[in-house]
Amino acid sequence: MSAAHARQGEPPLTLRDHAKLGTNIPVETVRGIDPATRRAELDRVEHAKGMRSKRERVADLQNVNFDSAELGRWDTLADGLRVWRLSVHAPGATDLRLTFGRYALPRGARLYVIGADGYYQGPYTRADAGADSFHAPLVPGDTVTVELQVPAVIDHGNAYLNITAVGVGFRDVFGRGKGSTGPGTSGSCNINVVCPLGQPYPDQIRAVGQYEFNSDGGTYICSGTLLNDVPGDRRNFFLTAAHCISTSAEAQSITVFWNYQSTSCSSLIPPSGGYFNDDQHGATLRATREDVDATLLELSGTPDASWNLHYAGWDATGTTPSGTVGIHHPMGDAKKITAGPQPSTTDNCIGSTGSNTHWLTGPYSQGTTEGGSSGSALFSKAGNANGSERRVIGTLSGGDALCSTSAPTQPNDGHDCYGKLSVAWSGSGSSSANRLRDWLDPANTNTLSINGLDQNASSASSAGHSRHAMPPDIGGRIGGQ
Repeated sequence: MSAAHARQGEPPLTLRDHAKLGTNIPVETVRGIDPATRRAELDRVEHAKGMRSKRERVADLQNVNFDSAELGRWDTLADGLRVWRLSVHAPGATDLRLTFGRYALPRGARLYVIGADGYYQGPYTRADAGADSFHAPLVPGDTVTVELQVPAVIDHGNAYLNITAVGVGFRDVFGRGKGSTGPGTSGSCNINVVCPLGQPYPDQIRAVGQYEFNSDGGTYICSGTLLNDVPGDRRNFFLTAAHCISTSAEAQSITVFWNYQSTSCSSLIPPSGGYFNDDQHGATLRATREDVDATLLELSGTPDASWNLHYAGWDATGTTPSGTVGIHHPMGDAKKITAGPQPSTTDNCIGSTGSNTHWLTGPYSQGTTEGGSSGSALFSKAGNANGSERRVIGTLSGGDALCSTSAPTQPNDGHDCYGKLSVAWSGSGSSSANRLRDWLDPANTNTLSINGLDQNASSASSAGHSRHAMPPDIGGRIGGQ
């Protein structure tokens, strides 16, 4: 399994060397959007449901057919480097993401996606392909430019890329509409993980990521958690909710963002490299089960060592802890932490049916959950009086917990339900496709509780945000650039 490398390396030529390239980039325009109207339309439906799932739609997908062999502009530089560019414009969009149904990059080729304000992601290489497709990460603004660099020694025609879908965003994930403050659309009662509430959980915080995925004609966000397994071999198991991901196509479409959190408790201040620098793409569906609303994925790449992540420990005994915490990404915001009471057991949640499948928690004493928090882990609290502490015991299905309308800096009196890890552990039959046990304890040792494991356990490392590593497929600069 290859390493998953972050992407904001050497800038694309479009941003750093206009003299070498033509200035006129062809633009393909797709259907526009009114973000405020679209948000209101979806929020009205969700809030009418009371107890509801907490995955969050952030974009509408539009099917397109933009082929590098037919559209865009090719330039050949003096040293033979060939550069293809195409811009895609969606009037009114707050952010955009592209799906490449064909991603046939030759060795040494580099791909960039460029948004507003000089923001870019890349370079990406052939190593990033998943079944010859690629789901590019989001970029801000209503126009995205694709830049492909092909070395002079390659002559395979022009049919390297085909853009098959455009995710037209309306949630303003980058917070550009708020000026310079960045993300922060979640309610004011949410608590940044760097605050005192998060201090007992530095490892667990590093295990949690936000991810985007395509489903039902849209792009959604949920949260998930990197899990340790009994052998401790750092297989990249990622636990989330079945109502977020339940199919192989959805799993393949994910982009996970790690270390997306503020460095300040009282305000939003990004890490040195930015909020969305540590990203990886694609996953394989390993197990999913509807009644307990749990899904286990295996990520397609190994997270880069510089990201300093943690594989969380877990407890599948079903023992009720004396208190809980949740770590998650509400409304696409920077990572938050929530404090809950001793949970109780409930039979079902958010449309699922089954006996004793969920933990019911809340009202919360600090923080809350919102759309985008779905799939996040419920941890037994530090100092848990009833067994192991700081281990995953469930995954968020949803609920009616929010910030209070009368006291916005405080949580309301609502509740949430989390699918029990102990129920997802054994599944409903003999198939590994609907239970966690076969994956997290492959030797069937009957281990039901383990500690977490640092990504870099064998070497000293400190928590922090990475500067983006270059993919191994790139090596040095190509074409003399």
